[in-house]
Amino acid sequence: MMRETKERVTEWMTSPDSGFLIGAGCSKCADKPLIGELTDRVLAKVDGTIKTEFNELKSTGSRSPTIEDLINYLVRYQSILKTVQDTSKHHLQPDWIEQSLNSIKKEIVEQITDSWAESQVHARFLQRIGGTRSDLGRDVFTLNYDTVIEATLDHLMLHYVDGFRGSRNGWFDPTVFDEKPISNLSFRIYKLHGSINWRREKTGHVRRIEASHVLVGDDPVVVYPSEQKYVQTQFGVYETLIGRFRDRLRESGVNNRLIALGYSFNDEHINEAIIDAVCSSGSNLTVIALVGLDPDASAQKIKLEEFASRCNQRFNAYVGDSFYVGNALDDVDAKNLLKENLWNFENLVNYISGAAV
Repeated sequence: MMRETKERVTEWMTSPDSGFLIGAGCSKCADKPLIGELTDRVLAKVDGTIKTEFNELKSTGSRSPTIEDLINYLVRYQSILKTVQDTSKHHLQPDWIEQSLNSIKKEIVEQITDSWAESQVHARFLQRIGGTRSDLGRDVFTLNYDTVIEATLDHLMLHYVDGFRGSRNGWFDPTVFDEKPISNLSFRIYKLHGSINWRREKTGHVRRIEASHVLVGDDPVVVYPSEQKYVQTQFGVYETLIGRFRDRLRESGVNNRLIALGYSFNDEHINEAIIDAVCSSGSNLTVIALVGLDPDASAQKIKLEEFASRCNQRFNAYVGDSFYVGNALDDVDAKNLLKENLWNFENLVNYISGAAV
């Protein structure tokens, strides 16, 4: 029975009909901070007035505020100020908001950037899921700002596209996603929340450069979390990438599947895209998620069960070693799977590709 469960999980990961949604939990093995740790690091470095604004934010359910919530708050406030004639009556001022956003984002770059370092765990994962060929390559959507996936693909000498043409000072051109890859083994990497090595020029164009250059440049870093309706006019890149995400979820394959790894389902914009796709006419999408256990497990279970109910029960989550939601596996197999703690990215990679060497 355990062997059959392992074969099922491996099929989920390697099927040509599977696309991936990668969250922060998958970068922990590459020494990248989770959002709570990143929040603490950034707040320790920025101006005290920024910390004051952060301390006024309220929790979202059982989740404490994060640096991404602060970015969203400031972007919303910035959007509101653009609609009034006299901003002097407001608590925050446009120049301060702009400077604070740039300061926060550059500190995020400082905390995450490295010397284009690959990850051996990611290497084994990418080699395993890339073993099945497809016409345009394996789709990987990531919410992470770091460059671990790109650096690892470079190290492996595997072909990938990320929406940019050029190299040292590449420019965003989403048509690269539609081109037939030069290799049978290829990846399409969509960074839905931006990246530490993306920069928006005053012209509005987005460039991919070396992350170290972002730290010394004047142009803002293209890092934008979840409140996208307030930034769509600034970043056409996001509109394009989230559109690609929605289109991928609606593909007509009989076994169309989204595998969510290291994602806590706290981004409502992403969640709504998934729900809309599952519930769209003719949809075949099934969602499989391997999720870490929250401190408040009961609240987490309620949240995920509600999510499943909105997904016509085609949402399946295996949470820590504690509980599961959905019926992709029967009860015995699901409980056996929980024992493997596959929410841990390293455990998952070992499980589908053999013990690390």
